[in-house]
Amino acid sequence: MGFVQFISKRLVKGKNTGSAKRVINIATVSVALSIAVMLISVSVLSGFKSAVKEKIVGFGSHIQIVPYSINNTFDDNPIYIDNATQNTISKNKNIKSITPVINKSSVIICDDAFHAVILKGITQSYDTTFFHDALITGAMPRLNKTSHQECIVSKNTADKLKLNINDKIKIYFYIDNGYRAKNFYVSGIYDTGLGAYDDRFLICDAAVLQNIFSMEATDYSAYEVSLNDFSKLDATADEVYQLLPNNMTLQTITDIEPNLFSWLNLLDSNVIMIIGIMILLTVVTLCGVVLIMIFEKKQMIGILKAIGTPNDQITQIFLHKAGYIALKGLFYGNILALALELIQKYTHLITLDAQSYYLTSVPISINALHIIGVDILAFAVCLLCMLIPAKTISKISVTKNLRFE
Repeated sequence: MGFVQFISKRLVKGKNTGSAKRVINIATVSVALSIAVMLISVSVLSGFKSAVKEKIVGFGSHIQIVPYSINNTFDDNPIYIDNATQNTISKNKNIKSITPVINKSSVIICDDAFHAVILKGITQSYDTTFFHDALITGAMPRLNKTSHQECIVSKNTADKLKLNINDKIKIYFYIDNGYRAKNFYVSGIYDTGLGAYDDRFLICDAAVLQNIFSMEATDYSAYEVSLNDFSKLDATADEVYQLLPNNMTLQTITDIEPNLFSWLNLLDSNVIMIIGIMILLTVVTLCGVVLIMIFEKKQMIGILKAIGTPNDQITQIFLHKAGYIALKGLFYGNILALALELIQKYTHLITLDAQSYYLTSVPISINALHIIGVDILAFAVCLLCMLIPAKTISKISVTKNLRFE
């Protein structure tokens, strides 16, 4: 064990009394609270962005392959992707699935109320987990049963039109330059919390829409492509686009909802500001502790200088002490943050207004890499900043402090 390590170890293990003990305890608590706030902020942001993205993707998937058209409407000419092309696209490791859907604009008329919606037709290959989880009553529509014209409606739509399970609703479609009415039955009511989407979409069997619009069994409005990794969205979209026929194009979920994703990205700046403020608070606290320790250990510094100890080595001794306080604060801060995050994650204690935030409670995403990243960043910045007050050691006079009582 070297000289610096020996003195540092004694200084760390030594008992603090009086004002020094109180200051160190306050510093430890301050560091712990700052770290906890940073970790919780990152977890909440990550959880919120992930939850909202999952809901948006649940309605429209990550990528939509659509007909190449200048109109950009749901009622363009139908498309068909042959099995060979689908298999080629599916070979991309980031692609989870590719499924066809039919989207048709329509209007619901019920008693004296009416409501414009998009009827989304799905097939048996469609992953209905998102809508199953969002169902609050009833069941998903039966598929491949054209005689059963069933659909699920959102709670918002059901409340507006006063609908219940098994109610018959009349839906008007624009067909052959005129409007035609078709009867559907409400098989279920769902609520995702995404008001704009809930108001807009009804889910039914694609075969029913194909029958209504006299479409071929292979004709669809679009193909939805689900991905394994959202972060590779743009790269995967570029690769898929190269495989499409000339009469097709694609749009990503960020292209469809640019405002919503821009808003989510803006939230990052809020968390960065919180982390910056908390690190600044931690730095100020620890720098103050370093100055107090140097003031209280003037005699020890004078003795060390008298026996020829370089200023750099004396500085290391006090940085080790300050680093120990920072690590102790990090430890308790991590425990506090993890405890509060787990409580919120499993009890949903803190709720949100779904109309404003699209979620009913504060979401939490616990990521080990985020935790380690915040800890390393905070500790490294604090250690570097503590070099500033530690430099005052070089200005301490040996003769004056050896006489100090």
